[in-house]
Amino acid sequence: MKKYTVSSLFSGCGGLDLGLKKSGLNIISAIEIDAWACETYTKNLGKIICSDINNIDIKSIPDSDIIVGGIPCQSFSLAGKRLGLNDARGTLFYSMAYMIEQKQPKLFLIENVKGLINHNSGNTFKYMKQILSDIGYDLFDKVLNAADFNVPQTRERIFLIGIRKDLNKKFIFPTFTTKKYKTVKQAIDDIWKNPSKFSNNEPMHHSQRIIERFKIIKQGQSLKDVPTEHMQRTRGDATKISGKTFGQNNFRLKENEPSPTICASFQSNFIHYCEHRNLTAREAARLQSFPDDFIFYGKRTTMSWEKNLSQYQQIGNAVPPLLAENLGYSIIEVLN
Repeated sequence: MKKYTVSSLFSGCGGLDLGLKKSGLNIISAIEIDAWACETYTKNLGKIICSDINNIDIKSIPDSDIIVGGIPCQSFSLAGKRLGLNDARGTLFYSMAYMIEQKQPKLFLIENVKGLINHNSGNTFKYMKQILSDIGYDLFDKVLNAADFNVPQTRERIFLIGIRKDLNKKFIFPTFTTKKYKTVKQAIDDIWKNPSKFSNNEPMHHSQRIIERFKIIKQGQSLKDVPTEHMQRTRGDATKISGKTFGQNNFRLKENEPSPTICASFQSNFIHYCEHRNLTAREAARLQSFPDDFIFYGKRTTMSWEKNLSQYQQIGNAVPPLLAENLGYSIIEVLN
């Protein structure tokens, strides 16, 4: 049976590619702009081109059966300004579409946040699909929830598959692999009991004031549920209460449910279900379904002015490998 080849764009630390590789696909080329994500990718998966996709000579990219990419999502996320294709990151869709047009793979996969579907009243997604249809592809899209594939996290993302029209094939998305969701406790319970056993598992160091706040937050509660004296302080003056409340900040995970979506800022979003601290990188990696032997490089966290992606950001930006693996099986099935 043929082993289909994959060219990966916007590869990040490699969550999508790891899953596709486990399904039996052969990653022959990968491109990512961030240096720390590239280091993580190289040491876990192999060679990657660390460059802006727009600086790459397309002729230098090998032809492949499949092109995949999670185009940067900030332009379409409900958490951002939603500038769409007018944003510099949003325009990277055109770079991927051009690569697809020039290379004419049998199939492509694009992943993004669910918010892409209704961006600009649905017109952005419709426009993107029209472009991809015009360059010769039949299109299939579906929102998949990672929790349906035994990932201990409710993470909904849109997946857009294109199959070259001359192949006259229909893509069938993978169906649920689990009837009962995997919980946070099932995923990470062993880590905090034996923390030194695991890599990327150094906990964040909190001030006593923050620890006292965490102590009164129960499972399912967050910063918005604390009394005044434990509220957010004004930046630059810890003696003053800012008055700002964010329902997603300092949310204590529920041990008997999947985690909410692990995003790039999860270090401030979530508290361990029973420890008075934020999650470690390894705990978040487990909630994303990364195996324990997948090691993350670069700084654990960064300040807002630092350029590269921290370990936490790399993990939060990734496609859960277990979900990607199931997509890989469906891709192989349709191409066969």
